[in-house]
Amino acid sequence: MSHYWWKILSAILVLSSIVFGLMAPLAPGIPFATPDQLNNGVTSVTVVGYNTHFAEAEESLQVWVTNGDATFCPYEVAVVDDTHLRATFSITEELADAFFDLYINNAIDGTRHLPSAFLQNGLEVVDNPRPTEKCVSDLEAGLDAYNFPNQPILNETIRNLLFHVPSWFAMIFVMFVSLLFSIQYLSKGDFKADIAATSAAKVGLIFATIGLATGSLWARFTWGAWWVSDPRLNGAAIAFLIYLAYFVLRSSVNDEEKAGRLAGVYNIFAFVMMLLFVMVLPRMSESLHPGVGGNPAFSQYDLDDNLRMVFYPAVFGWIGMAMWMYQLQRRASVLAYNRLMKLNA
Repeated sequence: MSHYWWKILSAILVLSSIVFGLMAPLAPGIPFATPDQLNNGVTSVTVVGYNTHFAEAEESLQVWVTNGDATFCPYEVAVVDDTHLRATFSITEELADAFFDLYINNAIDGTRHLPSAFLQNGLEVVDNPRPTEKCVSDLEAGLDAYNFPNQPILNETIRNLLFHVPSWFAMIFVMFVSLLFSIQYLSKGDFKADIAATSAAKVGLIFATIGLATGSLWARFTWGAWWVSDPRLNGAAIAFLIYLAYFVLRSSVNDEEKAGRLAGVYNIFAFVMMLLFVMVLPRMSESLHPGVGGNPAFSQYDLDDNLRMVFYPAVFGWIGMAMWMYQLQRRASVLAYNRLMKLNA
């Protein structure tokens, strides 16, 4: 039992991350507002909320927009329901072109924020609107609840963070294990090290497939396409193909010793190329992917402690599951090798 504790723990961490990842509610947020432009004069906009309580907390509702220098509050707010409201703004100043952030606060949701919600286009005043009055008073903190952060654009797909990122961590970890065993085989010629290297590479490809699939799904909902020409995405696909070539190389040589040595040398090349295409080159070019090309990584977003409580255990759980799968694959490969040796004896 002492040898299985980490496997049980890994299974619990993965299972709990799946349950919490799918069941935890998303925090209130503002997906979008329309139209996306504020004109000088009178402009009426419709705001769409998600898991919000506009109607239930109407008495404490506050709405305002700001570009950092100027702040404007609507002179009329009409609540339609908990997730829809109409706000009418009166812009009496002529400003240079600027993006305005939208803020909504109430006693239940606290303060919700939609960055760059509106473009103020600097037109001259054509109406005689009512003067803007100060309306932002003491803000309500909102009620405490366990939920995941509601990030613009990501919305519900933020849950994919618990599957997409840990799968790549697990893949890199077992590919590193494969690299170590390849080096051991090249230095000592132990056939068990070659079997271990191949087994780890097989498991690594499984998790790479999961990473590519979840990344493609995420791209569809956040970027509008299943695949885009992005350095990180293309690099991940190239790394995947490089490791596929590892198995093609092994199967193309009939001599087991030669196949092992060729595969061992190639595995060193493959791991270095994977790091180059996945970690290095994308950071040297523009990219839509978080964490590369000047794009902030997820650690720089306000992911809050609720999501971190699930994310970090999920990473360790997925790595543990990958190592468990590697051990099973290695044992099966050793048994198959021993059976083949007996048949050939």
